[in-house]
Amino acid sequence: MISKENSGITQPVGQGALLQPERFARWAWIWAYAAIVTTMAVVRYSLFVTHGFSLSGYLTAFSLIMQGRATDLAAHSLTAFLFHQQAWGLWVLAPLVQNLGIAFLFFLSAMVIGSGGLALYGIGRVWGRSSRTAAALSSLYLLYPPLIAANVYDFHLTTWAVPLILWLVWFAVRGRWLGFGILLLIGTGLGISVTGALVLTGIGLLLRREVWRFGLVAVLFALAYWSLIHRGLVIPAWAWQGHLSLRVGLYLLWVILPLLAAIAGVIIRKRNNIVNGWWVPTAAIVVFNIARGTVSDTSPFTDHSALIGPFFALAILATGELGAKLGKVALIWSLGWVVLMGGYLYHSTWRPRPANVVELSLALAKVPPTAFLVSQSYILPHRGVTDRDFPTTALFGVPIPAGTYVLLNPKVSDGYSSSAVLTQWLNIAKSPGKSRLLYHKAGVWLFVLNRSVLPSERKR
Repeated sequence: MISKENSGITQPVGQGALLQPERFARWAWIWAYAAIVTTMAVVRYSLFVTHGFSLSGYLTAFSLIMQGRATDLAAHSLTAFLFHQQAWGLWVLAPLVQNLGIAFLFFLSAMVIGSGGLALYGIGRVWGRSSRTAAALSSLYLLYPPLIAANVYDFHLTTWAVPLILWLVWFAVRGRWLGFGILLLIGTGLGISVTGALVLTGIGLLLRREVWRFGLVAVLFALAYWSLIHRGLVIPAWAWQGHLSLRVGLYLLWVILPLLAAIAGVIIRKRNNIVNGWWVPTAAIVVFNIARGTVSDTSPFTDHSALIGPFFALAILATGELGAKLGKVALIWSLGWVVLMGGYLYHSTWRPRPANVVELSLALAKVPPTAFLVSQSYILPHRGVTDRDFPTTALFGVPIPAGTYVLLNPKVSDGYSSSAVLTQWLNIAKSPGKSRLLYHKAGVWLFVLNRSVLPSERKR
């Protein structure tokens, strides 16, 4: 081990510095977090519990990219939303996922998001917080329910904006312009939606006197990036579209209460100052999600709500010290909300999962890898990296060629395929002239089309 002398004390440096007990403990937390979250994601995936076509979209995009057909991203029904994001990070992930698999994608995402805890700890130490307070806030960040949920459910590249925010602040408070600039460029790999996170990060930095220049650069960079992608400085219409309701009230409880004990802990310490600029982006993103008023924006378990976590943690950390006893109370309180979230998600999404997983797997095994497949959102990701998947809901107006396989499990809804759409597919399955039934057991239907299905033949 390489070492140096400092006041007679031998201290490890270089690579050996990672073996310092304090640093090792912080890394152990991140590895443990990644292991737990990855396990949950893999179990959820193996049980056919998915919510939406996002994961299928990413897998389809990876396939198209690896085939050199990136121009087809705009035309494919599963990847059109990714095409408009202009996220070059897809090109980096495509070969990794194709060769290492979906489980690796889950693990990589958990490690990237978990790394934000290291950045938050470093920020706290630069701000003069004790190692106890910095570690407590880092742990609260990892335990924030919206962040865990967004990390466990499928894959969303935009969720990586969460650690991006914290690492940008870490470079800023340490005065490292080169790292800050490189990270801004890397952030564009997450797509155009990252501009919102960059602007809010810039606002938080602008309101701190010692790093206001970093904030100004972040805001100007975000505006320039937005203008470049949209070929002009287009200001989006963020008018109030939502409305106050019980759902909004429950949403606020889920995003605020898990950190309430920590907020109370820093407030009651007389030497702390609750007023700091990081409350501004925190409040802004909460109001923005409510103002949008969509189901995804007012759900505490999506990537939209996960972005609240880093700003909330920075606001609490900037307030001041968190006492030892209060820190333990805050951690126990937040952990309780994680358990509550687990129970809620189990009863709302995991418990009504498909009971015919074996039959679904057997039916999928009968679909050739090169064949086209039409299916529901929780089934398609199990085909892996392929561009031959189509959702039941995205084929109106597109001819479906003969030889296409259709796999349905009407017993479990994916929230997207309406009963009318599924009934239409089942009518085709029961028509010998239109299809050939290959498998039907425990509510699982697998059939192949004998002839093309034209848009004029479909009923909406």
